[in-house]
Amino acid sequence: MVIPPTIGLVLVLVGLALFLIDLTVVNHGLPTAGAMLSLVFGGLALLGAGVPYSGVLLGVLVAVAMLMGGFLFGVLGSLRASKGMPAITGREGMISEVGTVRSPVGVESSGWVFVHGERWRAVLAFAPEETDPRDREAVVEVGSKVAVVGFADGGVVQVVPVELPHRTRDLDSTG
Repeated sequence: MVIPPTIGLVLVLVGLALFLIDLTVVNHGLPTAGAMLSLVFGGLALLGAGVPYSGVLLGVLVAVAMLMGGFLFGVLGSLRASKGMPAITGREGMISEVGTVRSPVGVESSGWVFVHGERWRAVLAFAPEETDPRDREAVVEVGSKVAVVGFADGGVVQVVPVELPHRTRDLDSTG
């Protein structure tokens, strides 16, 4: 039984089309599996039809099918693995990020902080414990580090000062 070479060519084209479909459609990798099978069977059909250099063509088609299938299954596997991970973008991704104060930030007066490569309007979430009760308002000064703990109305971030542990002795001293 002789298979016409047009069937092999059609199968190869269907395989390439399925690879393109898999890139644009939300699925579970079925078009990739179909594309791999279509490319291999199309190559076998061309080999059986006696097309010149079909052995080389079959080898190339198998290699392309395996490489593209492996790549797409790898991408799908990594997407599936990241499904249960917490969000790392948007508001949820900003929580606990550390930034630098660009203009003084207070509990009642907003200032500017630099977090994630962006400037954000910010207010203190609560007054630091070291604040003197006689002061009118607790303020975190320019250059201080703050951590984002939440969001207020209008996209204003709520921050708290980040304190570095104080050294108990000088590093240059001996003993």
